Amino acid sequence: MKPRVLVVDDKRDLARGVALVLSELSDDIEVVHTAEDALERMSQEPADLVFSDIKMPGMDGMELLTVVGERWPRTRVVLFTGHGTIESAVAAMKRGAFDYLTKPFDNEELLVIAQRAWRELRDHDELVRLRAELRTSHSFRGIYGRDRRMIPVIDTIGKVAPGGTTVLVYGESGTGKELVARAIHAESGRGGPFVAFDAGSLPESLAEAELFGSKKGAYTGADRDRKGLFVQADGGTLFIDEVSSMPASLQANLLRVIQEKEVRPLGGSIPTKVDVRIVAATNVDPQKLLSDGALRSDLYYRLAVVRINVPPLRDRVEDIPLLANLFLERLSGAEHDRRRLSPRALRLLVGHDWPGNVRELQNVIERAAVLGTGPEVGPGDIHFEDEDVASVGDPSAGLSYDAAKRDVLDRFQRRYVERLLALTGGNLSAAARHAGITRAALHRIVKRLGLSAVTPEPDEPHMP
Repeated sequence: MKPRVLVVDDKRDLARGVALVLSELSDDIEVVHTAEDALERMSQEPADLVFSDIKMPGMDGMELLTVVGERWPRTRVVLFTGHGTIESAVAAMKRGAFDYLTKPFDNEELLVIAQRAWRELRDHDELVRLRAELRTSHSFRGIYGRDRRMIPVIDTIGKVAPGGTTVLVYGESGTGKELVARAIHAESGRGGPFVAFDAGSLPESLAEAELFGSKKGAYTGADRDRKGLFVQADGGTLFIDEVSSMPASLQANLLRVIQEKEVRPLGGSIPTKVDVRIVAATNVDPQKLLSDGALRSDLYYRLAVVRINVPPLRDRVEDIPLLANLFLERLSGAEHDRRRLSPRALRLLVGHDWPGNVRELQNVIERAAVLGTGPEVGPGDIHFEDEDVASVGDPSAGLSYDAAKRDVLDRFQRRYVERLLALTGGNLSAAARHAGITRAALHRIVKRLGLSAVTPEPDEPHMP
């Protein structure tokens, strides 16, 4: 998709020259020579980008800007000004102009601003679309997704929730496994409570007492009878996180409870009948757990009657803007006080690899909302956990020292250049100056990493 461009200047040669340069951006360009003609053309077919001189006979560029802003607020307007009217151009920026160019300007400067305006407009349109789709996107009890990888997850939750089937949820840490379990419980129709248990947080003896209960004197410190989580969750749902971290004996006891639907407290002999739906979770691929013997196969098949795989955030790229805006809206106050993510901030978020998944994204947005100022969250407000200290290579991954070092440097270089390009609007020359390296060196890095940047030729002639 290419932008529709309208060039407005009473100087015909300059208007044609501008149109020629902008032909690298679009082949849908129209040239008019008065503001009145521009408004007539806008009424017939609104332009995405308008490039106009300020000083023109009749209606000037400032008046044109005002009318365009009122009637076509989506359109981005760039103004041309001579040295003597820079104050007017600055005033125009305050009144809504996207940018201005001081005559004489060169082709590179014109093209960079045009590409930046078009990129910003597309990002703006995407944000508008995302906000419009926020309430119509696939969602279930606080779980949102529009990425094709997330839609089957939400659909499966909706289908499995009404029954009493046991469910195994697999996903990396921070992907929202407990949120999936809570959604299943909320739509299950079960009147009992939702109870969560982290199987990896307690030693075996205490974990057994926590799950099944204990009688007074069953172990040192057991000074009274204690109800276990199964009894507490009777009639409801018990969420067991990191179920594979349970030792084999505890897995056997859990399997027995699932089969017999009764629990026997530690130190007791009389079982108690329970009606509990189990939703278990693991952050390790269940097939690997089975092959390694970390999870009993008979327990696995009892738990995974339905299995839900929650994809990591890096594989849900389309959901990053949706979730980021959702988190920011939740942190904002009244509608008129709500802050928005700038397009450049959004590009930073989409380019990040999110090792901490949705939980990390939520933390990044919360930090940006607390530390940032102004109505818009910009790239300077976005800070990732691993920015200050480069993550080191993992020897357990089988990497040699040199390979691990190259891996760290590659990841650092990609993250640095992605953020650098976002901060400079993709302007390769400005990015090179900011980084303190030559433009040619940065171009080689960008090309090797497969990134995109604005790369106009540096030696184009000046516009007249």
